Amino acid sequence: MVSGYVLGIDMTARNLQDAAKKRGLPWAAAKGFDSFLPIGDFIPKTELSNPQDVNLWLKVDNVTKQDGNTKDMIFSIPLLIEHISSIMKLEPGDLLLTGTPEGVGPVEPGQTITAGLNFEKIT
Repeated sequence: MVSGYVLGIDMTARNLQDAAKKRGLPWAAAKGFDSFLPIGDFIPKTELSNPQDVNLWLKVDNVTKQDGNTKDMIFSIPLLIEHISSIMKLEPGDLLLTGTPEGVGPVEPGQTITAGLNFEKIT
């Protein structure tokens, strides 16, 4: 059962990922640093009118790099949950990262990342 939604930014150390791939090694460590998955505030599902129509955006140094909508996802949220739960047990508190809008790119030390969601709130 879905309790709510959050915005997560799934960071990757591409230099480590590329090096591991070239050596035929697992590259999970390239995603495993302490600060590599910032998560926004929890949005209870009772406050979100339609999870399949949420605008997502990300800016680097106030320049828009990603701007998308969940309605453009390849697979719907219910289909993703059905598929994932057929492989593994989902428990309260689990987070499912469903992908990212076009525009993934490098971030350099000292740059500022801001991101957000725009959606119709249930009142």
